[in-house]
Parts: sequence; structure tokens; C-alpha cells
Amino acid sequence: MARMTRKDMLNTPDEFVTTTSSVLVWIREHPQQFIIGVVVLVGILAGGYGIYYWKTSRELDAMNAYMKAADNSQATLQVAQDYSDTKAGKLAKLRLARMSFDQGNQKMALSYADEFINKWGRKDVWHWQAVLIMASTYIQQKEPTKALPLLDGCIENAPKDLTDQALFLKANALIALGKDNEARQSLSAISENNRDIAKILIASLGTTPSAKLKVK
Repeated sequence: MARMTRKDMLNTPDEFVTTTSSVLVWIREHPQQFIIGVVVLVGILAGGYGIYYWKTSRELDAMNAYMKAADNSQATLQVAQDYSDTKAGKLAKLRLARMSFDQGNQKMALSYADEFINKWGRKDVWHWQAVLIMASTYIQQKEPTKALPLLDGCIENAPKDLTDQALFLKANALIALGKDNEARQSLSAISENNRDIAKILIASLGTTPSAKLKVK
């Protein structure tokens, strides 16, 4: 195989120049196709930016409406309906669940909380707040057995403050089932921040020969 000399290399056609020339020739021969291609490309880019801008603007509008609604149930419901595809619209469902629970509307509290959980799609602090609302509602409905699995999941995975709330609720559910000893265990697992309240509740359960658990 002959070795390529510097002269041969210099005389070799530049690929970039060759390609560019070919493209220019094609454009001159097919101007209409080129213009259509450019228009389509620009349209795609502009459309993508437009969707991004619209989505960002819509999220901002939704959050402003959510904040403005505050504790107005009708305004919050409007946000949930008008901006159902946004984060604020989904959070409005969580707020409606809490409002329904506070108003004693257990059916709507469960419905809104369940809908929020299904649409939110991630297990963060808001997810676990909805879980606690559901568990609290089941306890109020005298269905503690439905609350316990929800509370166990919260205790295992939620942030500490919410874990303590779940432990309090679990103790409540266990007391309703006549399981005082297990309720004491739940209360004894509460963090130091809420330990004084837990001690008071444990004392309120009284003492039995089988209940020798100490709160540290």
C-alpha cells in the first residue's frame, strides 16, 4: 500500500467543503423543498417553546389562584377544576380533603384524599398528609382496621413529624380495637419532641399486669 505524502493530503478534497457544496447544489435545485423543511423545523422549535412557556405560565397562574383561594372551599374547588393538570390544582384536592374532614364530611374527605394520592404520583410530605387524613377518617368512621395499614406505611416512610402523628393515630385505632398494650407500644415509639404528650396518654390507659412497657 502506497504511503500518502503531504502533497497527496493537500490535494485530497476537503470533506466539509465537498459536503457543503453538495448541499448548496441540492438547495439550488430544490428551493421549494428546502423552504418547506425550514418552515417545518422553525415551527417545531417554536411550538416546543410555546408549550413550555404555556405550561410554565399555567403553573404560575394556578399557584397564584391556589394561594389566593386560602381556606375558601368554593374558590379551592374552582382551582381544582380549572387547573386539574397542574401541581396547584392537585394540591387543591388535598386542601379540600382537609376541609371536608374538618367539616365532618367523611365521605368527601376520603374521596378527595384518595384522588389526590392517585394523581400526585410521588410519596412526599403531601402524600403522607393525605394518608393521615384517610386514616383519621376511617378511625372516625369506627373502621380502625382500615386505618392501620395506612398508618404503618406512614410510620415506616414519612418524615419524623408526620411519623409521630401516625403513631398517635395508630394508638387511637388500637385502643378502639381493645388492644391497649399495642397502643402503649405505639405511643412509646414517639420521638423525644412529643414524648411528654405520649407519657400522658400512656398514663391515661392505666396499668395492667401485662402492660410493663416503660417510656424512656
